[in-house]
Amino acid sequence: MSTNQPVSFQVYDHRGMPVPPTWGRYRQVDQVINTFAAAGTILERDVVDLHLLETVDKAACSLLRDQWTDNFPIAAYTELLTTIAALRSVLGYAPTPTPRDVNAWAQGVRDASAEASGLNRDFHEVQIVEGPHRGALLGVWGPKEAPAPDALPGPIYRLELATECGDSTDMTFGTAFYKRLKRPHPNSGRWEYMLDREQPFPAEGSRPHFLPMPDQGGRA
Repeated sequence: MSTNQPVSFQVYDHRGMPVPPTWGRYRQVDQVINTFAAAGTILERDVVDLHLLETVDKAACSLLRDQWTDNFPIAAYTELLTTIAALRSVLGYAPTPTPRDVNAWAQGVRDASAEASGLNRDFHEVQIVEGPHRGALLGVWGPKEAPAPDALPGPIYRLELATECGDSTDMTFGTAFYKRLKRPHPNSGRWEYMLDREQPFPAEGSRPHFLPMPDQGGRA
């Protein structure tokens, strides 16, 4: 017996999220383009995804930078990341890190540094001053013994942080290698990290990758 109900052909992605029909997505992208144009930013259709990803990059690193500052209104970065994640999900783009993902990533860096530093360790506030993660402030552990005769004790000597490049149609992944300076900054007292000149530099256009890598069963 017919129920006269329409048949649903809804398609879902690997996260179980509904994928908008192609015709609907085109219209939604046009709405996004028009909104940015009204604000003075002109975007072509094929760069909307990338523009949103680059905004996520700036907001995430700003969140990691300013959440260490007393009374700083970090709610703006939190809401911006959440809004972009919602928008990119509606548009059917690749998974987008939320503020919780960014903070979980920072916690993962801290936990990995603690494991690498052994039991006799100290906690440090560090800043990345160049490369894809530039601006981020992190809590990092380090052994109480100096890593070399001419160096001071401090946070772990090197950081290897995941990067991504491209957009939803062609996303590639890599690693940014950082090495801390020999002494903390004389004014802030923070240890700073620069790109390790003894390692390959990140690919041009690389951004921090805040989600689990695809081969780890994560959302990416």
